[in-house]
Amino acid sequence: MIKMDVEQSIVINLPAEKISAYVTDVDNLVEWSGAVIAVRKTSTGAMHVGETFRSTIRFLGRWRDVIFEVVEFEPGDSLTLKSISGAAPCLFCYRFMPVESGETNVSLEAVIHVASGILGLAEPVLARAIRRQLDHDLLTLKDLLEARSSICSSTG
Repeated sequence: MIKMDVEQSIVINLPAEKISAYVTDVDNLVEWSGAVIAVRKTSTGAMHVGETFRSTIRFLGRWRDVIFEVVEFEPGDSLTLKSISGAAPCLFCYRFMPVESGETNVSLEAVIHVASGILGLAEPVLARAIRRQLDHDLLTLKDLLEARSSICSSTG
């Protein structure tokens, strides 16, 4: 088993509360995560610690169903998800830290445990693919939210 630690961050020109509200609505994952094909909540109610959801993921041409559990949630501040099923145990921790003039630093720390030789790829190749996917997801999140904010402010 190979343990991969990935840290990424991006500054988004919106307040932390708005970004957090969007990211913590798991139904939005299909819009900004290139690997997530479908999401279905498996628990009821508003976002809370203990909430679970099933996600269909396509990564490097392979389809996987993974169930995630919310293990930490502080509105406007942080969200941590842990896989509780699937071939590669993982933990994703999002932090929303306000910076100057209404911008927010969105950081992602991911810990992924991958079985050696999964997908027939060497560890460095797999690590680059994971980093590239997570970087792409954060860039998509930034573009999507800033574009929507720009449209709202120009029509409001």
